[in-house]
Amino acid sequence: MSALVIVATLAAQAGTAAASAPPVDSTAPVRTAGQSTYVDIEGGVGYSTNPQLSFVDDEGSGFGRISLHAVHSRVSTRSTTVLSGYVDNVSYFTGHGSQQSVDLSARHDTALSEKVRLFGDVDASYQEGGQLGTRILGVPLVPPPPGGDVTPPILFPGGGGDFLSVTGRTYRLAGHVGGSFALSPRDSLTLTSGAERVVFHGGGGLNDSSYTTVPISIGYDRQLTPRTTVGARLVAQDTEYDGPASVRVITPQVTGRVLLAERVTLSGALGASFSRIDDGLVIRHSTGLSAQANLCGQGERDFYCARVSADQQTATVAGPAKLISAGIDYSRQLDANQSIQASLGAERYSTPISVISGRTFSRSSYYRAAGAYTRRIGQRLFGGVNLAARKLAQNGPDPKTDLNASVFIRYRLGDVQ
Repeated sequence: MSALVIVATLAAQAGTAAASAPPVDSTAPVRTAGQSTYVDIEGGVGYSTNPQLSFVDDEGSGFGRISLHAVHSRVSTRSTTVLSGYVDNVSYFTGHGSQQSVDLSARHDTALSEKVRLFGDVDASYQEGGQLGTRILGVPLVPPPPGGDVTPPILFPGGGGDFLSVTGRTYRLAGHVGGSFALSPRDSLTLTSGAERVVFHGGGGLNDSSYTTVPISIGYDRQLTPRTTVGARLVAQDTEYDGPASVRVITPQVTGRVLLAERVTLSGALGASFSRIDDGLVIRHSTGLSAQANLCGQGERDFYCARVSADQQTATVAGPAKLISAGIDYSRQLDANQSIQASLGAERYSTPISVISGRTFSRSSYYRAAGAYTRRIGQRLFGGVNLAARKLAQNGPDPKTDLNASVFIRYRLGDVQ
């Protein structure tokens, strides 16, 4: 809901292997059974140049922040589980009051047999003023069961928000389930579905808005070589706004995955979206590009994932709009005591159909960046710096860019990694 149009070239690489050989994925870490549980308690002080990303109340302010982040991860021979819970409060010193953010997430991936893999995730969040988009939350890099994809070790909970969410309060609840089934040594079928509910309470005179999205996807993959897999996917998605508006999208795509180098994997999809948009008065049809690409790599001490996408119709709290986005997450362990994390995102919304009173736009761009430097001070004590920036560009005048910097102290309860 979390970042440039894409053309991804998926090239087959030469190689020989027995017909029963599984795909090679050198980005996946070695699976080691075990579990980890910890809670980070963090407090900090800093300064923000435009905390509300507002036209009217755009004066900067110092602030104090306190947060809790609890993580549980578990790896067995056949399954992977990661649970994450985050809550924080930011209190401003001059006239901006306070803002709260909450994000609860869980994902589970299990191989029932050599031919059947099931997976699922759920995420619930609440944010005021788009503040989750300025946070970086690190979680352990846990490997998936055989045949699964590696998930980056950074959770960036700003995902699920959009350019309008920075002006109010946003509630989001989403969940997905699916399975992957081996049809033969080289062929597999993947089915996924889920639901997402977003409720927005506007600020600055904007009316409230909410919608529910239900996606269904079926995909087929064939392994050409140990390094290359190609396939096709069909996605159907229905979005119902609380009111007369609804959007239905059908997207057929070709897909691919290739190991470009040791521990560097490119995956992507390319196709077209066919949309039907009903705003209660007029029914419109549109056709446009739908494409995604992801480039992920893992080194001895770092991990990165870059992504780009183009969607003909995507849901926002203001109504359906065309979206082009790009982003990258990066994590690096500098040494035994120091680490850095960074996340960048850019989103461009255009050709919208507004469903919210008090807000119309022809195009808007939202840019956000967050970074963190952490240094171990003691066995359980850490210190560091958080940096963030947000920029909203739209028709007419733009709000002043929000630049945010803070220093923090963190204490860990539980397992020390």
